[in-house]
Order: sequence, then structure tokens, then C-alpha cells
Amino acid sequence: MQSRHPLEVNILVVIIAQEGSFIRASKKLGIAPPSLTRRVASLERNIGVKLFNRSTRSVALTDAGRLFVQESSLSLSHAERAWDLARFHAQTESGPYRFGYSPYTHSAFLPLLNGLSPAPHPPGDEPSNIVLETANTVELIERVLRGQLHAALGTGPIVDRDLWVHRAGREGFTVCLPRGHHLAQKASVTAHDLDRETVFWMPRSSHPRFYGQVMRYIRSLGVRPLFREVRGAMHALEFVARNSGLALLPRSASRISHSGVVFKPLADRYLGIETMLFMRRDLRYGKLKDIVDVFLAQLLALKMEIN
Repeated sequence: MQSRHPLEVNILVVIIAQEGSFIRASKKLGIAPPSLTRRVASLERNIGVKLFNRSTRSVALTDAGRLFVQESSLSLSHAERAWDLARFHAQTESGPYRFGYSPYTHSAFLPLLNGLSPAPHPPGDEPSNIVLETANTVELIERVLRGQLHAALGTGPIVDRDLWVHRAGREGFTVCLPRGHHLAQKASVTAHDLDRETVFWMPRSSHPRFYGQVMRYIRSLGVRPLFREVRGAMHALEFVARNSGLALLPRSASRISHSGVVFKPLADRYLGIETMLFMRRDLRYGKLKDIVDVFLAQLLALKMEIN
């Protein structure tokens, strides 16, 4: 056997590790247990190291096995991405074009996104339609990389060498308070005012990098709010209206009408939400590039740089 192993062998090892049993893995893969055992044993002989410690009831990865599964999982993810991109490629010139946006996208950008249209098309050709989808930034990045979206608006920072990323605007935070809260009488709220307050905010999982950035800054001030994760602005407003705490929201959320709450700008120039337009670098050509560039010019023309 050669030193380079087919992708399907990697799949077998990953599935066994996930299932924790050759029997369960064989059922999931549709392979007879003896055949699965032989294939793994052959792989182990070839690379000269055991991947699994076996017992009568279960299997556990060795240290070498954990490294193998870690790298195999990455290669499988890239293989799936390559498959999606191959199918997606045909749409880069003919459409439909799929654009995504996060719940934290500035509300002023949404009309432009809704009015997004393809670049001029040759006479006789039908214009390609635009499909809009929403998801958190982590999901948007993965879907753009996989070719499931052509481009997206997400919350920065966004760092990936396979992505072209351009800042489209920035807005500060607003703090939503119960109308009877003692901070409701202030013209604006500072980060220090949040100390020991219950604050409803975005889930860490929706953008770990941005979440961590904000947390580190607030803690550097010696401020210790009690953060509670909430999925959307409307849910946060419901909690605030019931006097369960405060909510940290994009400044544009203050346009939402909700009884029993007031909005106060968070006066801190270091805290803000950057909206980033991004797409795959290797897809920046032809009609898709033209569409994205026109859209970016429209976004920048709004000059959304609000502290």
C-alpha cells in the first residue's frame, strides 16, 4: 500500500472515532465489521503506529490517532468545500447570486441589500436574480468559503487568507434599559455604568473573535457585567421590558419601537460594530466582481462611521 491513503480511508477512521465503536461505525458506513477492522489494521501496519486502543466494548484513539483524526477532519472539510465550489462555479457568471447578511448588519445597509441587482446584462439575456439569506457571521464565512454564498455582510474582524474582505461601515452600541431604570435619566451610558448589571448580548458562538475582543476591552476597564446570551434584538427587548436586565445592541436598533424601554447611546469610541463585505478571493472576476464592487461603492457612499 502507498503512503498516501485515499480519502475514504480517512473517512473510516473519523467515523470510528465519532462513534466510539467499530460495530456502530460499520452500521453507519454500511461495511461489515470484519472488513472495517481489516482496513484499519492495514492502515495501521502501513503507517507503523496504532490509531486505536481496542477493548471488547469500545475503542479509544491513541495520541497518534487523535492527530490523524484532527488532520483528516480538516482534509474532509476541504474536500466537501471543493465539491461545493465545483458545483457553485457555474453560477458565478449566470446566477442566481446568493448574498448573506448577519443580524448585526447595519439597518441602513438592508435597503441596498434588498435592492441589489446584477450588473448590466447583454441585450436578449435575462437578468440574474439575487437570493438573500441571513445567518451569524461564523456561518456566513463558512458558507462563502464552501461556495454556498457568493458574498456576505458580516461583523468584523474577519481574517481568512482565502477571503477578500473590505470594511463597509461602523456603528457604535446602544444600551436598551427598562424605562424605570436609574440609568434611563442619563443622556448617554458608559461602559463603567454596566458594572454588575445583567446585560443581554450576542452569543459567543455567533462570532467568537468579535465577542472576545469586546469582552477583553470591557474587562480591561475593571468592569464586570453579567452577560446573558440572547439570539436576537427582539428577544433582548422582551427581557429588558420585563425588567430582567439591560441589552447591548447596535446603535441602529434604537429605531425599534417597544413599550417600556428606552435607548441610550454607549459613549465609548473604542466599542463598535464593524460591518465587513467579503467573498472568496478566487471568485473576484467577471460579472460577480462587478456586482460586488458596485454594491461596495453604494455601501461606502452612505458613510456609516458612527461611534
